[in-house]
Amino acid sequence: MTQIIRIGRLLLELIYRSHSTSDGPIAQQTAPQRQPVNPFGKTQNAQPSSIKARSGRLSRGKLIGLLQIVGIGGVIALAVVVSRAPSAPTSSAPAFVRPAVPTQTTQVRVVQPSATIHQITITANGSVGVRNYIDLTPQVTGRIEEISSALRVGGTFGAGETLLVLDQQDFKLRLEQAQADVASAQSNLLLQQAKSDAAIANYALLNPGKRVPPLVALTPQIAQAKAQLAAARARADIAQLELSRTRFSLPFAGKVTKSGAEIGQLLNTGKSFGQVFAIDAAELVVPIPADDLALIQPASGRTVTFGNQHNSYTGRIERVSAELDSRSRFAQIFIPVTLTAELQPGAFVDVRIQGPELVDALQVPASATQANGSLWFVKNDQLTRHDPVLLGRNTNGSIIQRFDYAQGIVLGAVPGGTAGQRVNILGNNG
Repeated sequence: MTQIIRIGRLLLELIYRSHSTSDGPIAQQTAPQRQPVNPFGKTQNAQPSSIKARSGRLSRGKLIGLLQIVGIGGVIALAVVVSRAPSAPTSSAPAFVRPAVPTQTTQVRVVQPSATIHQITITANGSVGVRNYIDLTPQVTGRIEEISSALRVGGTFGAGETLLVLDQQDFKLRLEQAQADVASAQSNLLLQQAKSDAAIANYALLNPGKRVPPLVALTPQIAQAKAQLAAARARADIAQLELSRTRFSLPFAGKVTKSGAEIGQLLNTGKSFGQVFAIDAAELVVPIPADDLALIQPASGRTVTFGNQHNSYTGRIERVSAELDSRSRFAQIFIPVTLTAELQPGAFVDVRIQGPELVDALQVPASATQANGSLWFVKNDQLTRHDPVLLGRNTNGSIIQRFDYAQGIVLGAVPGGTAGQRVNILGNNG
C-alpha cells in the first residue's frame, strides 16, 4: 500500500511539471489589450493573435492533463491488483502440498434375525400387600384375664385360636339366671297343660258330645306359658353367647400388626385393641404402563412368574384395577400369594407376565436399539436408518414388525453415524 502512495505522489509531481513547461505560469500571462477603434464607427471583433495562440496552448494542456489523470488511475489500479495477487513461489522453495487423508470405513457387527413365533413377556416390579387389615374389637365388655403369646406384634395365629380371655364370672351368673328362667317357664307350661286336661275331662262328663270351649280348655294360658318359655330360652342363648365371647378368636389364620392388650386391661365393646391381617388375603400388587397392559389383554388368568434371586414362584392374575393412576398413568394387577419368609407385606419382587404369541415378527436384542429408539441396518455396505414398529418385549429383547434389513441389523451404538455412511461388517451374530 505504501508503494501505491509513493507511485501516486510521483505521478502528480510529473503532471505539475508538465503543466509548468507547456503553458507557463498563470501569473505571467499578459493582460488583454484594448480593441482598436474602427474609423467608420464600428468595433472590430477579431482578437489579437497572441490571445489566440495562448488559447490553443491551454486547450492542448487540458487534454494532456486529462490523459495523464487517466493514466494515473490505470497505474494505481494495476498496482492494487499486483499487490493483492499471491506471490509466485520461488524456485528454491517449492510449494507445500498437503497429503490426502485416507477415508476410514466404520466397522460394525450385525445380526440377522429370522421371522418366527415370539412370545411377549412383560417385566415389572411388584410389592407384596394385603387386601385389608382387620381391627381387633371385643363384642362384650370385660377385663382381660388371659393373653395368648400370639397376640403380639408379628405374632401368627391359626383359625379359631383363642387370643385372649375376659373375666367370665358375670357372664356365667347371667347364664345361670337365664337357664333358671327356662326351667321355671317349662314348669309353668306343664302346669297349664295339666289344668287344661282336667278341665276338658270334666266338661266332657257334664256335656257329652259337645265341643269344649277354649276358655274351659285353658287355651290362652297354655299359649302364654309357651311364649314365656321361648323368651326364657332366648335369654339363655344370649347369655351363653356372651359367655363364649369372653374368649376372643378369629375365624382365619393371620398375623398381628398392632396390639395394645395387657392383663387386667378393661376392654369395651367396639373399642379396638389391635390390628391383624389374614394370611390368605395376601396379594402381589404390580403397577404396569397402560401400553404394556394393552399387550396382555385379557389379563385375568394369565400366568405370572415372580420372586427374587433365590426363589421363584408361579401365580395367576386375579384382577386388574378399574382405572389408571391419575399421575403415573399406570394400571395395577393383583396376584394372590401365600406369605412365606421371603414374601412378607412390603417385600419387592421381580415379575414376568406371559403375553400372547406373535407370528412372523422379528426379535432384536436390546443392544441393537439406538438411543432414539431407531435401528441401523446395512444395505449396499452403507448405514440405513429404520424406525421399527414395536410389538412387544421379552427377556431376549424387543419384538418388532418384520422388515427388509438387507445385510443385517447393526449391534451397538454407532458414534457419529449418518445415513449413507460406508461400513465394514466384522461379523454376523445370526
